[in-house]
Amino acid sequence: MWVGARILVLWCLLMPAFIAGAGRAPHELYDAISALRVDASAVYHIAPANHIELRRGDAVLSLEEGKLAFFSPLDGRISGAVFVGRAHALAIPRDPREKQQMGHFLGAPVLDQDCISAYMRFTDGTADELLDQFRNAGVARQTDLSLNAQWEPAIAQLNRIHTLRILLDLLSPNPKPFFYAGMEGVATGPFDVFLDFQRDEPFALGQYHKAEGRTYYDVWTSHPIQDSSVPPVAFRGFHYAVETSILAGNSLDATASVELRTESGSERVLIFQLSRLLTLDKVTDEQNRTLDFFQNEGMNLEERSASGNDSLYVVLPETPRRGQEFTLRFHYHGNVIQDAGNGVLFVAARECWYPRLGDAADFARYDLTMRWPRKYRLVATGSKLDEREEGDFLVGHWKTENPISVAGFNLGDYASATISSGSYSVDVYANRDLEENLKKRLSASDGGTLSGLPSPRISAAEGPSVQSALASQVSPSPADALKQLGTEIDSSIRFYETYSGPFPLHNLSVSQIPGTFAQGWPGLLYISTFSFLSPEAQQKAGLSTSGQEHFTELVPYHEVAHQWWGNIVGWSNYRDQWIDEGIANYLAVLFADTQKNPDHTLRVWLARYRKKLVQRMPGAMASAGNIGALTMGTRLNSSKSPEGYDEIIYAKGTWIFHMLREMLRQPANKNPDARFMALLHTLVTKYAYRALSTDDLQHEVEAVMQPGMDLEGGHSMEWFFEEWVRGAGIPHYRTEFTVHRTEKGYLVRGKLYQSGVPRSFISSVPLYAGSRTGHGTLLDTVLAAGPETPFHFLTPVVPRKIVIDPQMTLLCTTE
Repeated sequence: MWVGARILVLWCLLMPAFIAGAGRAPHELYDAISALRVDASAVYHIAPANHIELRRGDAVLSLEEGKLAFFSPLDGRISGAVFVGRAHALAIPRDPREKQQMGHFLGAPVLDQDCISAYMRFTDGTADELLDQFRNAGVARQTDLSLNAQWEPAIAQLNRIHTLRILLDLLSPNPKPFFYAGMEGVATGPFDVFLDFQRDEPFALGQYHKAEGRTYYDVWTSHPIQDSSVPPVAFRGFHYAVETSILAGNSLDATASVELRTESGSERVLIFQLSRLLTLDKVTDEQNRTLDFFQNEGMNLEERSASGNDSLYVVLPETPRRGQEFTLRFHYHGNVIQDAGNGVLFVAARECWYPRLGDAADFARYDLTMRWPRKYRLVATGSKLDEREEGDFLVGHWKTENPISVAGFNLGDYASATISSGSYSVDVYANRDLEENLKKRLSASDGGTLSGLPSPRISAAEGPSVQSALASQVSPSPADALKQLGTEIDSSIRFYETYSGPFPLHNLSVSQIPGTFAQGWPGLLYISTFSFLSPEAQQKAGLSTSGQEHFTELVPYHEVAHQWWGNIVGWSNYRDQWIDEGIANYLAVLFADTQKNPDHTLRVWLARYRKKLVQRMPGAMASAGNIGALTMGTRLNSSKSPEGYDEIIYAKGTWIFHMLREMLRQPANKNPDARFMALLHTLVTKYAYRALSTDDLQHEVEAVMQPGMDLEGGHSMEWFFEEWVRGAGIPHYRTEFTVHRTEKGYLVRGKLYQSGVPRSFISSVPLYAGSRTGHGTLLDTVLAAGPETPFHFLTPVVPRKIVIDPQMTLLCTTE
């Protein structure tokens, strides 16, 4: 869930510091900034003896020899410069996790790069700093037309990216320093240097990189710097009223009224998300004044679709005071609904089909009015209040029961089934036909026909009429699985309630969506077509055995778990997203374990995830477990690990919560999992409708930890979170030992060897006696610290071999 919308790319690094723009209108200022070019009369020739350098964050940029030209000033302020010649960039992050990431991309934990050019934009004191250095070095200002001609084509393109960032500082009554340098590295190629105090993590290095036909933004490092603080939230939306008409061609025409509260009283620009596929026509305030806004400025629809972004900037006429509430009204149109063929529709921009402010921890109430062609059925988040006919259209009205962080809808030629279960109901919707691409794949795999075998979710009790009707079909119908899938989802809800508390909604709508992904919005699941198909159809469509099991046994129930984990307990930082995904996936695996399939027990799923973490992924430069920490979040997806996020977050996240459950387990108690369940219940209640951070999670684990978890003393789980959550690597263990008979039994002496992780890594490793009949006797638990740890213990029976953690309580590999 949320993956794709939160990928950290260059634009996200350019979030909203200078002096108000001398009374100019926002669009006048934008055009003036965009038109800035090199000032041919402000050129400086730099020699090695001049020692010109800029220190920004953890980077030192040395301009060793060449020419530097400033941009023409705007209202007396210089906001840019270009350089050609010989330069050097040096950066050494202090944080070990960031050093690991630098090494992952650059082969060393340091950026030490010769460069031949630089494009710089800034709203800090860069211009004054450089001019002071030039004066002190005796470097005189000169006129040189050559740089103007050399840089003109590039500046026209680059200014488009940076103009809005500079404008935001010009408009802000509380500007924060910003610096950017686009460097041309001799060995690395182009890369970016950021120091932007409007970001939670001001300092960043990275570059665009192509791999296997796709373009990625590789974030080499992104982190706070000394004495920096997280900028306060400027505005929050607390109520959305969205009226949407879906026209005959599936295009969308809508208005949205967003009620907002001023939190800081120091900003006048709001940054919303709105799909680049939608065109904003107008924004007005409560006085019906038309407001200035910026949405992919200067791009047509085709350009927006190819290289635009989903950011919308709205400029208020004045800065509202702290605590002031106001309403903005948006009118927009476009097409975010795609047709996959055979009447199968889906909403492509599920997160930004309306102007949305904030992140996954910004909860608000929603009032949705939807109007759509009557040949379709439409489902949406919230409780459905009514539905009526209006000519060739239907009109429905939904309101949310509780605050939610995102609203969604889906529509299609649906059949449906309802499962009622006490205080809630589950409605399942699916198309009667397959999307065109999948239907072609199925036909091609079987000479144009299918046997028509029923889905395993249709029981024999439903009668021979269902079986015979299915047998006559030439292709399976997703609608065949409605009732059984609804029953299984209902079962998962009841199972999850024991771990997460009462189901937070009165209704859950489950809708089919084409493709190989799924999402769990509040009260609305988007579930892949594959989850509605039989194993035979899945196989014919090209799914591997593990892929079939994934879509049948995990995907729907993982998304159900998000009704608590993600939709009640939120996250606001990419470094904390792993928590909700890890818990949701672990609960889905636990639910799969209750289905009594011997081939798909908890141990089987854990073994699969461990294998994923220690194997090198296709197209990746390292095994998944070594790519980066869980707290790298979406940064794990890169040119060196295209699927890094999915491979690490779900696999390692599942293992993290399994290890916590095992450490909290009390086997002698009536309910051995009582402590783990209490931990999850605390998280749901204490962090309801707000963000849960990794630090918060550590604190709550420490509140319920058992003595055996305190490996370093001080009643702290710092060791666990530093190594397993904030660190990378999977430990590998092996033992060497000897056995000597004594009067008291057999004395076992040996060493436990640990590799694949840093020398500082510690862990409690259980050792069992192995025999012909198995390995059921626990010999000892060794606190592994460093590459080798000696151990000795007495045992009444000679161990034929020592088996390391056969109960799978620890994520590791062994010999």
